[in-house]
Amino acid sequence: MKLLSHKHTGFRGLADNQYTLSDLNLVVGDNGIGKTSLLEAVYVSLLGTPLNSFNKAGKELSRDARGDFAVESTLVNGSGRELKLAFLSKKNIKKLTANDEKITTREAFLGTPVCLIDSNVEKISSESPDYRRRLVDRSVFHVEQKHAESYKRLQKAIKQRNRSIKNGESEKTITSWDGIISEEGERVTKHRNTFTAELQEELKALNKQISTKIIKIEFKNGWGGEKLFDYLEKNIRRDMAAKRTMGGPHRGDLLVTLDGKLAKEYSSKGEEKQMSLAVSFAISRLIEKKCGARPILLIDELESGLDETALYRIADHIKNLKNQSLITTLKHHKIKDVLRGKTIHPNQHNC
Repeated sequence: MKLLSHKHTGFRGLADNQYTLSDLNLVVGDNGIGKTSLLEAVYVSLLGTPLNSFNKAGKELSRDARGDFAVESTLVNGSGRELKLAFLSKKNIKKLTANDEKITTREAFLGTPVCLIDSNVEKISSESPDYRRRLVDRSVFHVEQKHAESYKRLQKAIKQRNRSIKNGESEKTITSWDGIISEEGERVTKHRNTFTAELQEELKALNKQISTKIIKIEFKNGWGGEKLFDYLEKNIRRDMAAKRTMGGPHRGDLLVTLDGKLAKEYSSKGEEKQMSLAVSFAISRLIEKKCGARPILLIDELESGLDETALYRIADHIKNLKNQSLITTLKHHKIKDVLRGKTIHPNQHNC
């Protein structure tokens, strides 16, 4: 996959603009100029969702009160075929299209591999479990046909179960959701576990290339070793007392260690950033192996938190990649001189 061009109108605080893109693109500017917004505009045009959300993009991304905006990217796939992907928000319309034909976000994830390395990824071990679950699920959406459907049904069922608990409904009504939560929850967890185990193998190949320490990851399912249905049944009284479902796949987490120690307790900011980048590059490699197309890399604030030695080591790795990359950087950062990609300067809209 390779982006050829991108354009946006009415998106966040950005001035309307269009760009031609190269293999390596550096989005350069001061703080607040719209570098991350430009990455998000590209992301929305490809997948139809905002950064770090699985909900369909909407009026919150618009520059004006009406909620209107449009983003469009033209890319070429591995066989040389051009494809126009676009997202339109206008009045009550929220539409993602491929060559002007409407598609779902599920179809977009399966058809267009993207590896998002956002500014929060440097806190992969210290961020919330919810952030780490999203990181895993976002990756699995690209490679597992049924994950999006199961994930959506699971989230809806957990929400309904929690609503029944909060409303003080009968135990029978509350547990009526346990069947679908168990079925879809076990499936979602299997997908997460499989992907994480395969990701660990990719990390072995990257160890010492990005991070100076040995990284290991493991996915914890969020409820223990028993069947999910049995767990929910056994803990119904506890859930009713707590006014919510205390355990389950919605409490799963990615456990990360550095040299055998919990990363969130023993890593410095720089070590965590290097570890996070290693995990992200391993995700990209695994997605490529499983779907047969190189993911487009969207990297926000690459240089933040890295010392010079780590920066040059990671820059060398990026230079050797065949993935197309869009990387944001401040004007004074060294990375723009080290990588020497095409420079893009986003502009803010002047009211």
